[in-house]
Amino acid sequence: MNKYYLKIATLSLFLALCSSVVFAEQSKQFGPYSVHYSVVNTTFLTPAIATVYNITRGKKRAMVNIAIRENHPELGDRAKAAIVTGRSWDLMQNQPLSFREIREQNAIYYIAEVRFINEEFRWFEISVSPDPNKPPYIFKFKQQFYVDP
Repeated sequence: MNKYYLKIATLSLFLALCSSVVFAEQSKQFGPYSVHYSVVNTTFLTPAIATVYNITRGKKRAMVNIAIRENHPELGDRAKAAIVTGRSWDLMQNQPLSFREIREQNAIYYIAEVRFINEEFRWFEISVSPDPNKPPYIFKFKQQFYVDP
């Protein structure tokens, strides 16, 4: 197995862990769509994986991960592409989130990076549009951040 495929396998494992552990408690249901979300420090990624996906690692940097699943009557639960936008803010500044789509086999993820200060609370507002002909689904959440030692 070459290094590239090892990197892909490592990120896939990371994203799968997020989807099965973190997403289990962090999701929103909108009709047939479930939107799973997590925010993790980028230092959780290995340098090699961060390089492959052009993610900047840093003690004061985090990654927002959004995945949309559609419960289709005939096909069952499946990944769903969407238009994902968002913003994050604290008491002093507002940051737009620039999401990038990542597709791997049967998975679709949307990743954005955000900067934070140690022990800071940040608020997030995410807009997800699985059907561009309908209004987007919007949800908010709050998370406290800590610098990795």
